Amino acid sequence: MSEEGAVEAEGGWQPSQWTLPRAAAVDNLADTLAGRGFSESAVRGLARAAVRPDEMRRKLADVAELRVQGGTLSIVETRLWSASVVPHPANPREYGRRTYALGGRGAGLAMPEPVSGPDHCAELEIRVDSPNVLAQRLEDTKGRLVKENPLREDIGVEGVLQPLTVVSMTVHHHDGRPSETMLIAADGSSRISAVHDLLGYAPAKVAYEWGKDDRKFRREVNSLVRLTQKVGWENLSETDQAKVRVLTVPARVVVGFVSDHRAQLRFHTAVRNFIGLTHIRPPKPYSPAVENEAKADAVLDTLAEPTRTRPARITAAEKRWFAGTITAQEAVDEGCSRDRDVRAGEIVRAVLGAGTARRVNDGIRSLTAKQKPTREDRVDIAVELILRPVRTEENDDPHFIRPRRAVLQRAYRLPEIDSLPHDSPLEGVAEAGRSLEELRDDALEEMNGGLGDNGRLGVAQTELAVKAAYYMALAKPMALQRELFGGPDDNDDRTAVAVLRAMLSRRRGVLQAYEIVRAGRLGLKLYEVDEDGLVPRSSEGARELTNDRVRHTYNGETLEKAASGFKAASLRWADVTVSVDRLKGAVDVLRTVPVDLGGASLVERDGWDSLEVTALRSKLDRISRTLADWADRYDDRRGAEATEPEEGT
Repeated sequence: MSEEGAVEAEGGWQPSQWTLPRAAAVDNLADTLAGRGFSESAVRGLARAAVRPDEMRRKLADVAELRVQGGTLSIVETRLWSASVVPHPANPREYGRRTYALGGRGAGLAMPEPVSGPDHCAELEIRVDSPNVLAQRLEDTKGRLVKENPLREDIGVEGVLQPLTVVSMTVHHHDGRPSETMLIAADGSSRISAVHDLLGYAPAKVAYEWGKDDRKFRREVNSLVRLTQKVGWENLSETDQAKVRVLTVPARVVVGFVSDHRAQLRFHTAVRNFIGLTHIRPPKPYSPAVENEAKADAVLDTLAEPTRTRPARITAAEKRWFAGTITAQEAVDEGCSRDRDVRAGEIVRAVLGAGTARRVNDGIRSLTAKQKPTREDRVDIAVELILRPVRTEENDDPHFIRPRRAVLQRAYRLPEIDSLPHDSPLEGVAEAGRSLEELRDDALEEMNGGLGDNGRLGVAQTELAVKAAYYMALAKPMALQRELFGGPDDNDDRTAVAVLRAMLSRRRGVLQAYEIVRAGRLGLKLYEVDEDGLVPRSSEGARELTNDRVRHTYNGETLEKAASGFKAASLRWADVTVSVDRLKGAVDVLRTVPVDLGGASLVERDGWDSLEVTALRSKLDRISRTLADWADRYDDRRGAEATEPEEGT
């Protein structure tokens, strides 16, 4: 069964129906493999592993070649049953933590390297003390790879996308037990470990139990095949759908090897060279910015295409406008705004707003197979689109672009953006009919109603924050910068989101944001406004808006000393939400502290003192119960008000 005819379903890949091959097809493949010089046990293992033995047999007549340093590997690309492949027991990824007998810690700690099999065939062999030694190593390898290279969620949605490089390997035991031949993922141990984790397979069982008992092997595979046939794909649970997706894996099966005439390379060295080329000397990875650029184009494709249940989210013209592939005049001719902040607002609403998360995530998964792209992933993509014309104008100067990218990525994490209604035109869009002054007045009305102080901005406040943040980040000097951690006590370490929310929660701040957008559209410098929203004209001239000035003016504290009533309480509530945001930020920072430079997270590896954690959790639990009580009282009061009879009835 190939992937032809497979369909892409909402929520993940839906493979075509897998079926167990007939015994005659397996026998025919075995005969062909035997003709290539494989040992009898390798022939049996490879033939049984093939999902489509007839297809694999045809491909053996015209194998593909894969050049490695010192020789050429002959390969056949096909699908194998996941219950037939195990991780590489001497996985090079573990070199950094191996312990060796010469170090005095006892013999047998480091798994020996596989060597070439006899008769110059494309097989490996390895010698270990006993089956228990290798079984334990396979289990340890799986556990470590699943933890350190977590692919389970992504693979559970899309299956394994890139083929594993599979080699036959015979294990000889010093204790006299019979030898066993198994198929190892010479390249792809992390992927097959994630697959086994999803299926609940123990690699030791794959190697030693199912490997020598065809009936157990076929029964294990057939259990999922029959379940799918019985209930149908749509009636499978999400867990079972994930299992069916990984019941088979794409594989690049090594079926031959020819050494270069001068090199006289042996097969095991060629395999090691291939692994080194893949992992030790891989191509230089894309930078995060380049990755986000590629993801952005994929996301625009999904937004511009209708689904089975919904029309396209953006028009063809908007797609080119967002992508930056049309001129400013062409954009205006297509009915798009010439103002960069309006474009930024439309992009963040399309990529981050209500109702588009699934489309955007589908676009990200099309390149990364990441099961659950985070909101931060979507923010980074939106920012990369927003910056495309700026990068062109600034010749992609990293000294200009990098800090502004970082600030916009932080500013557009404003959670209120998620709630911007997609069916309500923004200010500045041709069909909106709303002026910048009207947006300002709407934001003032929301501010007067306590929005912002209660921990959440209104729709107009949010739109104005998005547009002002664009010009504040791009200004020279920047009027909004990154938070500073670990500096002097008087450093303002609030996030860009916290600063914007504090700013748009004040009348002066709303007027300041309006002035920023107005001046930004005219290409003017940004200046500070007074309480009336005017730019003061002193003998020294107007004061240019800077990050320090913004943070000092809108420091999250009340500008009007309210001591009682809802206004005072809403200000204190804002303090609570800011404190929670800071706590979360502090936890995130703690998580980034490595064991050593470039290493894994210390707390993820070692955890933290349980007594200290318990004490802190106790405080948080008490706070949580207090907040829950307040919420209950609020709901009770609202319910009582709703049931009170109207006057005169």
